[in-house]
Amino acid sequence: MKVKELSNSFKKQIAPIYLVLGSESQLQDQARQIFLQLLPPEELEINFAEFDLEEENLEEVVGEANSMPFLGERRLIFVINPEFLQGGKNTTVVEQDLTLFSEYLKHPQPTTTLVIFAPYEKIYKSKKITKLLQKNSELVDAGKLNSNESTTVLKQQIVAAGFQIEDEALTQLIQRSNSDYSLANSELIKLYTYAANTHKITINAVKALVPQTLDNNVFDLLDALLHNNLAQAKLCYQQLLLLKNDPIALVALAISQIRLLLQVKILNKRGMSFGKLANYLQIHPYRIKLALQQESRYSLFKLKKALYDLIEMDYYMKTGQGNKEYLFELFMINFTQTYK
Repeated sequence: MKVKELSNSFKKQIAPIYLVLGSESQLQDQARQIFLQLLPPEELEINFAEFDLEEENLEEVVGEANSMPFLGERRLIFVINPEFLQGGKNTTVVEQDLTLFSEYLKHPQPTTTLVIFAPYEKIYKSKKITKLLQKNSELVDAGKLNSNESTTVLKQQIVAAGFQIEDEALTQLIQRSNSDYSLANSELIKLYTYAANTHKITINAVKALVPQTLDNNVFDLLDALLHNNLAQAKLCYQQLLLLKNDPIALVALAISQIRLLLQVKILNKRGMSFGKLANYLQIHPYRIKLALQQESRYSLFKLKKALYDLIEMDYYMKTGQGNKEYLFELFMINFTQTYK
């Protein structure tokens, strides 16, 4: 089930074991707050426990889970950092004996609600313990939201908080957050405070208060270059340097962005659909969507030239053939001079 469905599900039945799986940190936090509401505030001190498996072992979890609630109807137990659910060697200091825990999964204590928070995109499904947990628990999906889901959920949250947001402002918020719901959600408090009098979030408010990601800043630099605007490109570059960004890292990101624009431009001309593009390139659909909107601004020749020059500059930087900052600036000057 989705996190937003969790509260209503409690009205029908509360399962003895839940697995909250997914790397969307805001959804993990929301699920946590919803589960805490299962206990009256006065019982949180006596009938709630949390175990960090980086420091504690599963035997302690099972012992606590088998205890009866004190002056209440239910015990609530949270388990965090369950690395035993992932593939590879356990990197935590504490060795976990899964025998007792496996037995508990088969015969859970009915007066205990055990919640395992797994902030991972996926777990190692071929493990016996993972299969057993999935079979005997209720799965709560806290996976990453795509751009459409992020847009819908954010708009619902904003309306529920008593605010309105312009469509352009919402689009800008998603773009500046790289379609990351958790990142976008963390910016809402600032926007609510700014719009406290009008209760309307405008695009100007988003531009003023929500910083662009490094991806967006590098794209602005490339966009200026590809449009022969050397002054704007230099301004973008200087701002990136002021933020202590390494020119080598900037080049790597620029290569990635230009390569994606090239791939999308070529494959789009061959008639490949949006859905097939995302699947073929194995890239987040939101990035494909942006690339499709952007690639028509630039010629195929210019994109190829930019990619070639960036790869050449990357080689010069990594082999120490000149000052990194100067090499990047020289690249910008040479590139724009070519198309005067």
